[in-house]
Amino acid sequence: MERLPQTRMVILGGGFAGLRILYRLHNALYHHADITLVDSRDYTLQKPGMPDVALVGTPVDMFRHKLQPIADRAGARFIQATAQYIDPMKQTVALSNGQQLPYDYLFITTGIVKDYDAIEGYRHFGYSVCDDIEAPRLHAALQKFKGGPIVLGAAKTEWGHSVHVPHLDIACEGPMGEVTFMLDHDLRRLNKRQKSTITLFTPGHEFLEDVGTTVHHILRERLDTRGVTVYPRKNIKAITEHSVQFSDGTELPSALTIVIPPYTGPTLIKYSGLGDDKGYVPTDYAMRHLSYPNIFAAGDVNALTLPKLGHLAIIQADIAAATVIRELTNTGEVPLYKPEVFCIMYEGGSEATLILSNTMYGGKTDIALHGVSAHLMKWSFDSYYFYSHGHLPPDLVQAGLESVLGHVNIKGRNS
Repeated sequence: MERLPQTRMVILGGGFAGLRILYRLHNALYHHADITLVDSRDYTLQKPGMPDVALVGTPVDMFRHKLQPIADRAGARFIQATAQYIDPMKQTVALSNGQQLPYDYLFITTGIVKDYDAIEGYRHFGYSVCDDIEAPRLHAALQKFKGGPIVLGAAKTEWGHSVHVPHLDIACEGPMGEVTFMLDHDLRRLNKRQKSTITLFTPGHEFLEDVGTTVHHILRERLDTRGVTVYPRKNIKAITEHSVQFSDGTELPSALTIVIPPYTGPTLIKYSGLGDDKGYVPTDYAMRHLSYPNIFAAGDVNALTLPKLGHLAIIQADIAAATVIRELTNTGEVPLYKPEVFCIMYEGGSEATLILSNTMYGGKTDIALHGVSAHLMKWSFDSYYFYSHGHLPPDLVQAGLESVLGHVNIKGRNS
């Protein structure tokens, strides 16, 4: 490999996308890149594990991984600080510790802001599974829950208009499906299900509007079997002690309300003038900023990312890293951006449902596989991430998925 000058690379955010880029750059560029990872927290959070914290009671620290040793293993510098301003002309990032961090390439992987306060009454009467603060709160509430009406759903989120993406009313509904199934399982196990009703609402025309008719049919059948009522086109307005109120003037009785709040772009992006009208970073399909060619974005903060899924964050991170590696070394191939919805919902016990669909993006794949094999795949993913200290195995997961589909040799049927 031809020796390169040190190239200053800054990664803002140590989530799925940020760590994926870190590992890709380290593996390809070795000591030819000066890489700095910046995050306001000293750990990365394994967010798909939050339903386990809320429903199963798994200690939240099981899903927190320290960033300093991760950076050390990748030959990078880690700075725990908040990025406050990006100056794309001077190519610097102003940090909360007073440092001005210069860069040749900047990767924005900060994630987004979950706006709990946009829902009136949430702080007093609402619960969520979206992070490591809210998930333990929900677990504590469930320990005291004696039975009654439970209402779950996602709030409507507004998106910018700088890039062309499919229309979605919700950032991500998968966790609500997972929590719904897990709740049903646990309430039955605790003999509380007969004392409780479970109602799922969605601002969309149907729950999980980012998948196709085949998956919809299978999920609807499974929700009906569990006795879950679904209300479409419901936009949450407020939560009270005993009800959920919607913008159309209707309300539902609720003794326990669990929601995904609306999303909004980070203050950093808005303040730096790098975002669209909602604060998301507009990029091309190489994940390169539309106005600044040495700035890349991947994950939830990218305006292209709909829905807001970890799987899409990994796909985008691979593209962003490969693009820069190709520019610097003239080696490697840059993957095409082929977005797809891929998630696995735990359902309690040893059950899970795997969903793979690209119909929202014009594709023909629309699959839902239910059973122990789907549960095993998610367990394998979570275990790999934990024991490898933040390495993500999408290639391994995809290979396993293809193997499962090859054995059943069907598409769009419940296994």
